[in-house]
Amino acid sequence: MSTSADDTSGPTLEEMSREECFQLVASLSVGRVAVGRHEDPPLVVPVNYVLDGEVIVFRSDPGTKILALREQPISFQVDFVDPFHKAGWSVLVTGVAYEATPVEVDHLTVESWAGGDKEHCVRVLPLKVSGRRIRLPEIRTSNRGYL
Repeated sequence: MSTSADDTSGPTLEEMSREECFQLVASLSVGRVAVGRHEDPPLVVPVNYVLDGEVIVFRSDPGTKILALREQPISFQVDFVDPFHKAGWSVLVTGVAYEATPVEVDHLTVESWAGGDKEHCVRVLPLKVSGRRIRLPEIRTSNRGYL
């Protein structure tokens, strides 16, 4: 769905379907987790993740993220930006998260770029998924030759 009045004059901002959102989330391996912290500002941190169906799975050390997600809803964002073309997309998943049991994640490989044990596996269950894409207008070419 385009929000621009004239699709040929400039970039358009399009909403994406849930299916397209998850296809794009599956195409990358780094996203950002956002958790609330009562009176403190939200904590937003990058994590490596994998997609298990429509469930996002990441590993974490004990700490603020794990404590916060036990008590609060969670947001997870993945995006891609092409600064040269001024285009890109963003997917936001909001939902609940919990520490997974080994049986729930044994079939997955979640590699952490940061290293360490990352002994907690977290599953993010999506309640709401939204995505938007910025597209440049298509360049129309003429069939006429040049003199």
